[in-house]
Amino acid sequence: ASEPDVVGTVGMLDVPAGSINVVPGRCRFSLDLRATTDGARDALAADVVAELDSICARRGASHRLEETLRVAAAPSAPEWQRRWEAVVLALGLPVHRMPSGAGHDAMKLHEIMPQAMLFVRGGNAGISHNPLETITAHDAELAVQAFTHLLLHLE
Repeated sequence: ASEPDVVGTVGMLDVPAGSINVVPGRCRFSLDLRATTDGARDALAADVVAELDSICARRGASHRLEETLRVAAAPSAPEWQRRWEAVVLALGLPVHRMPSGAGHDAMKLHEIMPQAMLFVRGGNAGISHNPLETITAHDAELAVQAFTHLLLHLE
């Protein structure tokens, strides 16, 4: 939390024979670490491993790490961010900048062309990448209007 624009997400958590009031002897989980730069992500990973080592040492526990994927950060192109911001303002909406450690289409697109994303407001308290993710029809319409405006005003 002390570093800007970094995030860690536990996506899977497996606690064999877990119960409400039992301290498990083993736990397996995934941890997705993202940042807007490779350096920030790598520093975050080092901090997480150091803290894990410290916790295990204090508690007499052990851990095993398996890195499954490490990809380069996919920074958004400033000129395309400015285009999206102009579109949002033209629609009379407030601009909110969000750092993205995107690990999907953007991580491949930025290798061959500039990219930037328009985030659509989510419902259900911002749940994303989950079957409970939702947006309103109004917000979907605003996204369509924004994209149409962007296409019609490309320089």
